Amino acid sequence: MTGKKDLAKLIFEKLTNNDLEAISFLLSKQLAKEKTEKIGITKTPLLNSIGQELGKLLLKEKRKFKHLKELWSLSLSKKEDLSQGLLSGRELRLIIIGALSVISKKQYEEVKNFIMDILNTIQDWETCDQLALKVVVNLAIQNQKETFSLMRDWIASDNKWIRRLAVATIPPYIRARKQEAEICLKLLSHVMKEEDKDVKKAIGWALREITKKDENAVFEFLKGWATTDNINTHQIIKEGMKKLPQKEQTILNSLIFKNG
Repeated sequence: MTGKKDLAKLIFEKLTNNDLEAISFLLSKQLAKEKTEKIGITKTPLLNSIGQELGKLLLKEKRKFKHLKELWSLSLSKKEDLSQGLLSGRELRLIIIGALSVISKKQYEEVKNFIMDILNTIQDWETCDQLALKVVVNLAIQNQKETFSLMRDWIASDNKWIRRLAVATIPPYIRARKQEAEICLKLLSHVMKEEDKDVKKAIGWALREITKKDENAVFEFLKGWATTDNINTHQIIKEGMKKLPQKEQTILNSLIFKNG
């Protein structure tokens, strides 16, 4: 494979020349030997790295968001199921997300608008989580009030991937803002009766990450929810409490049993 920087330069050149189809061919050729033996996909970190190099090149390009939206649309043009719930076009999407991870630290408003434009195109867990981990978290760090307001709206969406995007932003956010467990738990209070398994997994993940920063806040939060008789809430609590001390887990299990 051509080096990451050189490959990013090639993508940049074709992107700025509106030669989008050539980018797909280029990636197919360059990444052919980089696919894993087990499930035959290119590893996420490599795609992220290529994307980050592309992002550096795009920072001063005036039409960057137009180019990236066109490339994003291209990544969705052929929907084929890969293994482990992944979808075709992932290499393009993860490279775009890598580029946005760089650009989002410099151009908040434009990247926010980009995310809003592509929200309803999210169709798999990997795209969702990578956007949360690499891009939306940067927006939340720069403008907590507005981004969390958007995330609250996303939680009310009928699209489970949009709901998951909001929740999946919590783990990287709490790692960067260790003292802000309260605002994160406030957001999660709106999804504690979630029914979809993919969103519930993300809620459990978020609760475990918050526990690492403020286990008492999470325990008190879950204790309040454990008194409900909602089976989905109980499932979320069981997943979310796994990083709590055993004593607190025992108390929560007891409350769940009484209200089950």
